[in-house]
Amino acid sequence: MHKRTTANGHRQNGGLSSNGSKYERLPSDGKVPPIKERGRPSNLVLSVGLLIWVALLATFGIVRHHTLPQPLPANSVGADGITPVFSEHLARETIRELAHTIGLRVVGTKQENMAKEMILEKLYDYRSQSADNPHMTHFDIDVQMADGSHRFDLMGQAVLKTYSNITNILARLSCGPECNENAILLNSHFDSTIVSPGAADDGVGVAVMLDLVRVLSKTRKPLRNSVIFLWNGAEETLQDASHAFVTQHEWRDSIRGVINLEAMGQGGKEILFQANSKQMVDAYKRAPHPHGSVLSNDVFRTGLVMSDTDFRQFRDHGGLVGLDMAYYTNSYLYHTMLDVEETIEKGSIQNFGDNALAILDYLLFEADLTEIEQNDDIIFFDVMGFFFVHYSWDTAHVFNGILILVALLSVLVTSPFKDLSLSARLRATITVAFATAASQLVATVICAVLGALLFAAKVPMTWFAREWYALVLFAPAGILGTLLPQKWLRNASVGQPRLDEIGRAKKEMTGNAYENASDPILERAAYDGLVLVFTGALLVAGWFKIGAGYLMAIYLTGLLLGKLVDLIFGGSSSKVQHLHPLVYFTASSTFVFTTELLICAVYLFVPITGRMGADTPVDVIMGVLTGGLIFLPIFILVPFVHRLGRRQVRQLITGLGVLALVTIAFFVTSVPPYDQMHPKRIFVGYKENVTDNSREVLLSHADPAGFQEILAKVEAELGSKPVYRGASMTDRDWSSIYPFSHFIEGYSFNVSHLTALAPSPAPAPQISVEIDSYDEKTDLRTLAIRCYYPHYIWTVLSFEGHVVDWSLSDRSMVDPAMPKRYRIRNAGGYTTNSWNLTLTLKGRDKIQMEISGLERDGFHELVVGEPKIQSHRRGVGEALGRVEIGQSWKWSDRWGSAAILSRVESIMPEWTTGLYVGLVVRTFEL
Repeated sequence: MHKRTTANGHRQNGGLSSNGSKYERLPSDGKVPPIKERGRPSNLVLSVGLLIWVALLATFGIVRHHTLPQPLPANSVGADGITPVFSEHLARETIRELAHTIGLRVVGTKQENMAKEMILEKLYDYRSQSADNPHMTHFDIDVQMADGSHRFDLMGQAVLKTYSNITNILARLSCGPECNENAILLNSHFDSTIVSPGAADDGVGVAVMLDLVRVLSKTRKPLRNSVIFLWNGAEETLQDASHAFVTQHEWRDSIRGVINLEAMGQGGKEILFQANSKQMVDAYKRAPHPHGSVLSNDVFRTGLVMSDTDFRQFRDHGGLVGLDMAYYTNSYLYHTMLDVEETIEKGSIQNFGDNALAILDYLLFEADLTEIEQNDDIIFFDVMGFFFVHYSWDTAHVFNGILILVALLSVLVTSPFKDLSLSARLRATITVAFATAASQLVATVICAVLGALLFAAKVPMTWFAREWYALVLFAPAGILGTLLPQKWLRNASVGQPRLDEIGRAKKEMTGNAYENASDPILERAAYDGLVLVFTGALLVAGWFKIGAGYLMAIYLTGLLLGKLVDLIFGGSSSKVQHLHPLVYFTASSTFVFTTELLICAVYLFVPITGRMGADTPVDVIMGVLTGGLIFLPIFILVPFVHRLGRRQVRQLITGLGVLALVTIAFFVTSVPPYDQMHPKRIFVGYKENVTDNSREVLLSHADPAGFQEILAKVEAELGSKPVYRGASMTDRDWSSIYPFSHFIEGYSFNVSHLTALAPSPAPAPQISVEIDSYDEKTDLRTLAIRCYYPHYIWTVLSFEGHVVDWSLSDRSMVDPAMPKRYRIRNAGGYTTNSWNLTLTLKGRDKIQMEISGLERDGFHELVVGEPKIQSHRRGVGEALGRVEIGQSWKWSDRWGSAAILSRVESIMPEWTTGLYVGLVVRTFEL
């Protein structure tokens, strides 16, 4: 006969009771006495204990993530009392000189040249100080000035780039010719973007490398290999300078590996997010403060980060391997006027410098660089910053295979459905596993739907002002979604031999007995479901070589250790009992890794949503991200919920629903999406069209919130109605920042009725024809032009034509079969005022060419205004004195666009940060 469970018993899902030896029959009165398992705490005590345990794990993970070394003063030495060490104090002095004394170092401006002179001055000083070092016999300094062109792909868009007279500064430390054959390259860039003084991006990289030169030039031990330091002067123009170095410089062939120092954020720990060599990853193992994983490597390759570094040029054009390290924390300030020295967290520069020095020390003095080769077949991660682990995919396949085998055997051996037939047991196990997987899926879907509702209701980004707000907003809905499939499972009669017996059992369990009954069988089955879900995830990750599989292995190991604990401490009763409480503590120990994952995810992705595009449903994206991740810290709820009675489960779900609604209402009504240190990005341009004599103000933004208020303010100030530009016109208006222009929404205000304080003091960019010939036999026209742009930078040439060939080195975008629209961006170094292009065109028809440029001297006249933020202090920069952050823009009245731009800037809310530029456009018929 079929067995039936007791109400407490030991099969409450569906309420089967049995008079067999393993299960007890329900009392005749239908009252179910509570289970009293000797030595087992109540659910309340266990819940409180688990909450405390998880809180301790989370606290430990948060503290470890934010732990930074103490900054060292100038002239600090190592344990031997002789060897110099990296000093954050000295690095900050360099950063202040770059970002504050010099300021915006935009390619083509005099500030770019000032930064070049500053770096060279320090290098010559360090070289003179190292003259008596017998092991550093060669300290070479070189300045490369280069022209060239290349294709750059970003955000799914291709950009044609030309560059003229851009600058690279190089220093090579070696012991002579025997060292020069094998070199390590360190790279950073000293230019800044047009909207930022670039203290972190990449002032930190510049300063770290300069102090490494100081330290290494004074280190008295024999070199095995040489090191080349490259301070490139044109990264923000889409990596022109690094392209020039790796394709043209005479030292390039000696390089065996690259270490790139960058910033996508503004402090904290730098992360190793790209690596393509086992030997270089092995060198990173020497870093005293490791922070990085193959997961970040995978995420970056997807393009979701919407950024790129010089590492691409070294890899794609030089075939080089290496390490790409960058700040990513607090990227709210990335590429803004808030990227100043003061906002760089205390200790983060010391962290960066210590790691870079330790890696270099190994590569220069110990490593055999001839063995370095490209290898993407690597899994790597740090363990809470204590140590660094890396191994090959071959090793991972072996370990994962063993883990998967153990997991499947454990589910088979400890199945709570042993009394069923094999087919019934298999169906029950699969059903529970699918319900467990559905817990994560439903959590993700519910959070995504919530995000869609917020977006549709036009209350987006209420979670943007702090990275962790998104977790608070979406967590109740995510937990609710996790529990709903388990509630269904509780009522689905999974694993029951006969449905008619279920009905009789339910009748036997009356009143509170049925409502309060727990279910140890489903608890154990759900735990096995977790094991199977993570086993499946690990199998998929291994099959497709997804680096995140190492996390699945960690979670699965924790679950299997929990099963081992249950075998040891669970007792030997013939009745199916609840899992031993220690199982939950053991399995949830992996929460410490989850904490690190959650912190990294929200620190990286939340600020990025502020520049994903005005039409992008960022609330849906954030809902999917948090809904998917929320399962990891709470997966232990899946089996735990079956320790509760049905009534308790309903109350819990109802409470979560109410909490979700209250949380949503609070965020929508009381939490602004922006503040001064977590601002909305806006783009303001004063555009003068020399061809038709029109003048307009361009106003754009890059996220879906808070723009109507800004539009209204500008309309009132300028006395002109905003006109929506559309995607193609916005790309044309903001061609100087293409392809990012593809993601912003633009409006224009006609200001031809306003009188400028002064006319533009320089002629507009122009195009002169140097060769114009036509071959009737081939029907081909040769057109050689010179683009002349005195007093302008970042010029862009746009035209539509049937191009057959051109003088650019990359011809992949040329389509000889048909006419096409082209956009070519140029960057020229300081004092450069022209560039050349030769086209071979089909037919003799004239083509219309538009050239645009940014007012160079507008940057020269930009001076420090009154600080917008007076009180913000983060415990940083004290050793070097007070530096106000968030400087307002201020222009000299001698520049034509100043009158309009200063008016627009003055009315902007304090929770905005902006780009303000003058643009000039001119059209030619050639």
